[in-house]
Amino acid sequence: MKENGLGADVVSEGEIRKAILAGFSPCDIVFAGVGKKESEIEFAIKKNIFCINVENEDELYIIEKLGKKYQKKVNVNIRLNLNIDVDTHHYIKTSKIENKFGIDIETAGNILKKKFNFVQIKGIHFHLGSQIKEVEPYIKGIETIKKFCQKNNFKPEILDIGGGFGIPYTYSDKIQDIEEFGKKIKESLKNFNLKTVILEPGRFIVGNSGVLISKILYIKKRKTKNFIIVDAGMNDLIRPSLYNSYHLIYPVNLKNGKTLKFDIVGPICETGDYLGKDRDFPENIKSGDYIVIMSAGAYGFSMSSNYNTRLRTPEVLVNGKNLKLIRKRESYSYLFDPELF
Repeated sequence: MKENGLGADVVSEGEIRKAILAGFSPCDIVFAGVGKKESEIEFAIKKNIFCINVENEDELYIIEKLGKKYQKKVNVNIRLNLNIDVDTHHYIKTSKIENKFGIDIETAGNILKKKFNFVQIKGIHFHLGSQIKEVEPYIKGIETIKKFCQKNNFKPEILDIGGGFGIPYTYSDKIQDIEEFGKKIKESLKNFNLKTVILEPGRFIVGNSGVLISKILYIKKRKTKNFIIVDAGMNDLIRPSLYNSYHLIYPVNLKNGKTLKFDIVGPICETGDYLGKDRDFPENIKSGDYIVIMSAGAYGFSMSSNYNTRLRTPEVLVNGKNLKLIRKRESYSYLFDPELF
């Protein structure tokens, strides 16, 4: 990503540190997040990152105090909660007034009237949600921002339209072509006189770049339900359990013949531990075979855990026929070393 000229959108000090370790310049890092600790804000200011997306009025006073301490002007964007609904799972809608994110329009208007010595309000940020399949909500958001700026006589240099542009998880998912998305966004920004436009297309970049490979441990057949029990579970890929999300799942070695309906489940001690339900799999699938869970590149490993004291997976980078281990498998000593007995 860095080598292709992209920056980093981060939501914690850990992510700032990781981005810098990966070689991103601080001037290409934007710090977002609804619950930034003062120590994290201080770290960002000391590192001279590009800007901070502010989600709470009190953040501004913390930034002003720290700017004075370090005698630094700090670029900020105001994240607006536009109260725009989008067609996605309730848990990943981020711009309805009942959600925790952003500052309401009236409060933001009052903020723009205030004087700061070290806070430099450069622009506006909004983020509508995740897995959005069409451009229209973004256009609506941009038009709302234009009216807000006009009403408050604010001329932003930066507009961060957030992320959330979706990917196809199934063959039937209809996702607007990314080039058409870009053309329509560009058209909507005409005559806005911005210096910088920021997008956060994380899932779009990495979602379908990763898969989870798992080994079949057991086949369990019942009169009413069949199960394929695998060695990956909700601790490895929580999206199906958390969001009822659908991921395509295939046998690694395709087999011909009759199929049966199976639930693909893991070893975790939860009924909600499943990767897929009522999937057609070959009747002759057996223990020791492997399956591949698709579209696991976004919100896969990053949301994984050690629940049930399970070791998290290794990660392998595949480039054509070349393979490279980029994260080694965890060990029990790694897991237990932080615990004090």
